[in-house]
Amino acid sequence: MDKKIETTDYKIGSVLSEIIRPKIPIIFLLVVLCFAFFLLGFLTFFTAIFFIVIFTVVLLAMSSDDRKALEFYKNQEELKSKDISEGLNKLKTIIEAIKEPTILINENDVILIFNQSADKTFFSSIARDSLLNSENEIPTGLRIQTIIRSTLLIETLNLYKNSQKNSIEKIEIILPGEIDRSYEVDISRVPNFSKDEFNYLLMFRETTEVKKILTLRSEFIANASHELKTPISVIKGIAETLEKYGDEDKETSKDFLKKLIDQSNRAQLLIEDLLSLNQAEMRQHILPENKVNLTTVLDNIFDGLNELAKKNKINLTRDIRKKDFYILGDEDDIRRAFINLIENAIKYNTSGKKVIIHLSDNSDTVLFKVIDDGPGISNIHIPRLTERFYRVDLDSSIKKGGTGLGLSIVKNIITRHKAQLDIESEVGKGSSFSIIFNKA
Repeated sequence: MDKKIETTDYKIGSVLSEIIRPKIPIIFLLVVLCFAFFLLGFLTFFTAIFFIVIFTVVLLAMSSDDRKALEFYKNQEELKSKDISEGLNKLKTIIEAIKEPTILINENDVILIFNQSADKTFFSSIARDSLLNSENEIPTGLRIQTIIRSTLLIETLNLYKNSQKNSIEKIEIILPGEIDRSYEVDISRVPNFSKDEFNYLLMFRETTEVKKILTLRSEFIANASHELKTPISVIKGIAETLEKYGDEDKETSKDFLKKLIDQSNRAQLLIEDLLSLNQAEMRQHILPENKVNLTTVLDNIFDGLNELAKKNKINLTRDIRKKDFYILGDEDDIRRAFINLIENAIKYNTSGKKVIIHLSDNSDTVLFKVIDDGPGISNIHIPRLTERFYRVDLDSSIKKGGTGLGLSIVKNIITRHKAQLDIESEVGKGSSFSIIFNKA
C-alpha cells in the first residue's frame, strides 16, 4: 500500500514539475515587473503579490487544459492500440482455423500473422535457427520475400496494391527445391485497423500432386494410345488385304489370319493389363485385411506356369518348406503379382535354363523370390523396370507377348500391401525378383 502511495505522489510531482517548468521564465518576468511597479509606487506590496498569484494560477490552469488534452490524446491512442491488438488477435484466430497455409502482410510486405500450416510449409524450409529470437519464436518485421522467394508473387502483389481491385487475385507459383513445388495463391485485401491502408491476405493451396497426376495421366494416355495403335493398324491392314485378295490364295490367307489372331491377342493382353493397372492404382489406398496363405496361392498357380515353362523348355522348380506362410493381403492381387514375376522369368530366360520359386520367412517377414539363370539385366535398366511401358528390349518383349505393364502392376500391388520389391541382376548370370511381406 505504501509503495502505491509513493508511486502516486511521484507521478503527481512529475506532472506538476512538467507543468511549472516551462512557465518559470514568464512567472519570473511577472515578479520582476510587479517589484518594479511596487518600487515606482504604482502598486502596493499586497497588490503586487495578488497579481503574481492570480497570473500564476491562470497560467497553471491553461497548462492543466493542455495536460488534459494530452492525456485525452494518449488515452485515445491506447484505446486504438488496444482495438488493433484485439482485431489482430481475432484475425489470427480465424487464420489459424484455415487448413491451407495462410499469411497476412502489411503494405510494406512485412509479415503480421501466419498460421501453423504456413509455419510447417514455409518456415520449416529455411534456416529457422538464424531467424528465431530469444524466445524461440519467429520475430516480427520479417518480409514475405525472406520466406517465399517468388518473383511472380512479389510482382503480382505490387500490381495488386496499386490497383483498386476488391476481387481476389489468383496466381500460380513454383517454388524451387529438391522437389519443385507448385501452389495456387489467392491474394485479397483486408482493412487495416489503424489507418486508411490495407493489409493483404495470402492463401496457398499446393497443387504439386495434382499436377503430377495430370502429367502421369497424359503420359499414360499417350503411351497407351501408341501401344494400341500398332496392333490395331496391323489388324486393319490384314483385314483390308483379306477383303480384297482373300479368295485368290488360300495359303496366304491362312498366314494372314494367324497374324490377325496374334495381333488381336496382343491388343487384348494390352487392354487387360491396362485395366489391371488402373484397378491396382485405384485400390492403392485400401489396405487389405484378409489373411492369405502364400503356399496355397503358389500351389494353385504352379501347374499352369509349369506348362508354360515346359513349352519354353525351362525347368521350373520350387524351393519351399512344407509349411504355411500367412500375410494380410488380397489373394487376387497376390496371385497376379506372382504370375507376372514368374511368367517374366520363364519368357525372358534362355531355353534349357531354370527358374526357382523360393518362399521363406523369419520372425517378422515372409520372403517370396523368383530366381533365374538367364541373360540378366544391365544395372542402368533396373531403376526403370517398374515404369509403365518400359522395356529393356522392345522387339524381344513384343515377340514374347510383353506389354511393358507387368512390373508396373506388380509395383502397385506391392505398394498397396506395404511390401518391398528388390531386384538384383547381373548380365550373363541371371536375375532375382523378391517381394518382402510383413507377416500376418
